[in-house]
Amino acid sequence: MCVDWFKMSMAKLNIRPEPLMCRRCGASREDLGKRLPRGWKRQSEFVYCATCWNSLYLLRAIKVPVASPLDCGWKELRAMLHEMWAATTQASNWLITELYARDVRRGNEARMPAMPNVYLYPEARERFPTLPPRSIAALVQNVQRTYRAKRYNTIWTCAASLPTYRYPSPFSTPSQAWSIDLENTAPVVNVRIGSRDLRLRLKSGARYSRQMDSVSKIVSGEAVRSELIIYQRSNDIVCKFLAWLPRPTLQEHRSGILTVRTAAHALIVAFTATDEQIWTYNGDQLRRWQAEHRVRLQRWAEDSKAEHRPAPPFAERRTNAVRKYRDRMATACHTIGSLVVNYAIRRQFAAVRYDDSDRTYCEQFPWFELKLRIAEKCDAAGLDFEHVSKCQDSRGSNVIDQVSDTCATG
Repeated sequence: MCVDWFKMSMAKLNIRPEPLMCRRCGASREDLGKRLPRGWKRQSEFVYCATCWNSLYLLRAIKVPVASPLDCGWKELRAMLHEMWAATTQASNWLITELYARDVRRGNEARMPAMPNVYLYPEARERFPTLPPRSIAALVQNVQRTYRAKRYNTIWTCAASLPTYRYPSPFSTPSQAWSIDLENTAPVVNVRIGSRDLRLRLKSGARYSRQMDSVSKIVSGEAVRSELIIYQRSNDIVCKFLAWLPRPTLQEHRSGILTVRTAAHALIVAFTATDEQIWTYNGDQLRRWQAEHRVRLQRWAEDSKAEHRPAPPFAERRTNAVRKYRDRMATACHTIGSLVVNYAIRRQFAAVRYDDSDRTYCEQFPWFELKLRIAEKCDAAGLDFEHVSKCQDSRGSNVIDQVSDTCATG
């Protein structure tokens, strides 16, 4: 509706909108107002189309815990953040409920109608005055994306219920409302929390060398910063930056495909095109972690008697153990993905073919997450990624189901 009104106003005034032109490829689009077309990005005074932007930058998340607040104490900072997390949780649930209430209902239509345009920002500003205006604008966009993703299963097939946000929902801030600088080699974030602008010093050092490399690119302007999210993880307050990092320069003399397979005697094994085994990663600690975690959960389940209700005395220890196990598995997936991709780069391979059909070595391992991490790191390194999975048909013979995911290499 807003776009049609803008076109009609421009036509009445005999004003022809200036076309948008990509700086890199020269593709042009008709300017529909202040908003860019979906996928287009603006950097300084230049505009890039979605294809060119994705070939130049990678969207990555950088997570760094807060070391100390500089403008207030820890007690005051936590009180302000708890207020923001509570308001964010309430606003998110209210927004998604209003989107559902104002959406269409299934009738005799053969296809699901388009979602009506609902502008909830003014009402959200009035209902939740403690949230900064820019944070509410970012929250409205995030909740709308979540609702659109769940809309078909919620209002059309009724296969899922409406998503629910639980406290503490992360407090998000758009790119225009925060900045980061280096003070004495330590990153310091300047962000508006509630009605105050606060500076938060983040942790640094050798442990966060990878994060510091990305932060230095944001500070220098080499990377384009996006959203900042502040959330609580155990007893830590964590700042998560979403930033577009520049893609690495590709090497033209790469060739060949590195075939990586899962096996019964090792986690993954790498082969050449001639089926020669050249690299193995066993990962014996993964099976040990899995066995220990399974035994601990079983013993805690046996001790969870009715006399302990509503919560057993070891509930907190069990929660911390589950979190620790998930963190271990997530770190293992990132580490293994980096090992595979770095080996392919060192041996000058141009692509990685991944086959995870054999999962007998560690059945409870998050294989899907490992595939995502390998594909993500292949994309960052400019390697093509191909996922191959095998299954059996009704006659018992092997049937290869091949899914090729060619990553953007510029």
